[in-house]
Amino acid sequence: MFCPSLDDVTSAVLKLLPRGRAWQTHEGLPMPGQEIGFDPDAFDSDAFSTARSAPSILWQYFRSFAAVLQYATQRLCDLRQEFWCQSISETRDGWMKEYGLPDACDPFPDLCTKVAAIGGTRCDYYAQVAARSGWSISCIEQVTFCGSRAGKALAGRAKAGRVMGLSTLRVVVFQNESPALANAGRNLPPLAGRFRAGRRHSCGPDISPLICILSRIVHAEIQLTVEVSNQ
Repeated sequence: MFCPSLDDVTSAVLKLLPRGRAWQTHEGLPMPGQEIGFDPDAFDSDAFSTARSAPSILWQYFRSFAAVLQYATQRLCDLRQEFWCQSISETRDGWMKEYGLPDACDPFPDLCTKVAAIGGTRCDYYAQVAARSGWSISCIEQVTFCGSRAGKALAGRAKAGRVMGLSTLRVVVFQNESPALANAGRNLPPLAGRFRAGRRHSCGPDISPLICILSRIVHAEIQLTVEVSNQ
């Protein structure tokens, strides 16, 4: 896209004038005038320009007209840059409002990253999004059928109180590899058979920010469970 300068617009406007002496177009175009190029005492006036000529009234008028056109053209050129996230400068507030930012729960806190996001349903995509916020995770897809599958019933596999567990995504957070949990310590909730004498009781690290992020990108029909590992 070509964005003309003031001189470009002035030249284009002058070329649209009618032909004739009254418009100073019978031998060229209205002249902008000229300044003295050389000191007449030091150079031969026959060989160099040593005279000053005032700009044409027509040229001054249409120069002023061209300045308005050039300003409008420049604003149109500037508007073109606002159609792409990477080049916006004047409409960022509008973009942020359109994409619901800032939002501490948004998996794409950066505007241009959110604009370019294409989504996904695979664990590596979830892990990539979580990593942007400082979380190291892996996924385990669990599909429990109470010990049986169609045509493949297994005796003794059903457990009391077990739910079907269809469409369940189990997310494991690696505490030691997650910068978001750098100051969380190494304490995990007490588990049966795992609690040791003298160990400080802990409710575990706060993973609510991660849950908030994942809930925005994991499909609503999938049950999400998150646990922390310090291995």
